[in-house]
Amino acid sequence: MTNPTDPPPEADVSRLVQATNGSRWRTAGRTQTGEQLYVLDGVDVDTCPMWVRARETELVDVTGGPLETVDEEAAA
Repeated sequence: MTNPTDPPPEADVSRLVQATNGSRWRTAGRTQTGEQLYVLDGVDVDTCPMWVRARETELVDVTGGPLETVDEEAAA
């Protein structure tokens, strides 16, 4: 049993990342093998079909480099 004041598990926490090309992406679940999935920031994760989401490996390949976590509080 978890305490209601405990933060949600990491898998449930939405995280914003920035790609090398400047585009921003939001975490959107995981594949069956555990690979992180992303959607463009601003896309509603709850209504975005799974087949549209980008796998982390393909996103890194397409955008030209690693993803960096964005501090959302500082960016606001």
